[in-house]
Amino acid sequence: MCAIPIATSAILALCVVSAIAQSSPSATLKKQLDAIATGTPGTLGYSLHHLKTDERVDRLGDEPFPTDSTLKVAIMAAAMERVVSGQQPYGALRTLVPDDRNAGGFFNSFRDGTEIEFREALHQMIVQSDNTATLMIMRWIGGANPVNEWLQGHGLKKTRLIVQYPISDAQGKNEAWIAELKADIAKWGMGVSTPNEMRELMEMIADGRAGSPAAVDEMWRILTHQYFDGGIGSQIPPWISVASKSGRGARTRSGLAIVNSPSGIYVLTIFAQGGADSKPAWQDEVNASIRAISRAVWRHYHPNDKWEPPPGAEILW
Repeated sequence: MCAIPIATSAILALCVVSAIAQSSPSATLKKQLDAIATGTPGTLGYSLHHLKTDERVDRLGDEPFPTDSTLKVAIMAAAMERVVSGQQPYGALRTLVPDDRNAGGFFNSFRDGTEIEFREALHQMIVQSDNTATLMIMRWIGGANPVNEWLQGHGLKKTRLIVQYPISDAQGKNEAWIAELKADIAKWGMGVSTPNEMRELMEMIADGRAGSPAAVDEMWRILTHQYFDGGIGSQIPPWISVASKSGRGARTRSGLAIVNSPSGIYVLTIFAQGGADSKPAWQDEVNASIRAISRAVWRHYHPNDKWEPPPGAEILW
């Protein structure tokens, strides 16, 4: 038997490794998800991690995107840390003040002076994405700084809550600070992060790193009660537990999810921005892509599952 020259052997080995990589499950899945992403108007990034198999795929995973309301998960995490440490009673009451009001949301229709429980505000902030509840929680815990400190302390260096509330008299008089704040909000909206870091944030809830066992348990429970569930969760059988949060702006869409699937827990985040315009047609296309990615991931891990969204479900999304 003739010996294969070392150089030739090395080349053959590289070819074999390359062929294995190209035909691997993660490579096949990434190709499928990337095709959906590139066919979407604007820019779409995603990050996926299956915790049991340790399979990871992402596209533009480290690129910054506007978070919109998905960053409320970070506000919840910082708030829950104060609750379990005894700094903030979960059942404490505070009154709604005019400055708390924000367009939309359940609490926006309440009268000034209405007493609202911290627990209730936290749930509404996540479950119905209530912006008035969000501002109340921020006022309760001391504004954006505690949230950004929590993010930095947990290694999420590219993630930042930009919206500031309340604004002190000194801050309000600082014209340079106000100008910078307005510019950041114009560019990013509520906050900025990356698909990978937001996936990491959700993963911290999934594996217990986001706080004490009691805090993580409560956050996971809250995230499973979504009112806006027409995104990632809509493509997963309803008997499967999905902890999720979505966000949207005029030209942005986002979704985060922990899926407790039969194959094991996986965490998926999707962010989109840009597009030709901000008309509903663009929104529909992006929302369809978010659902398509979610469906593709579910099918990848459960190829024998026969469930499909029932006829007519699209009018409910």
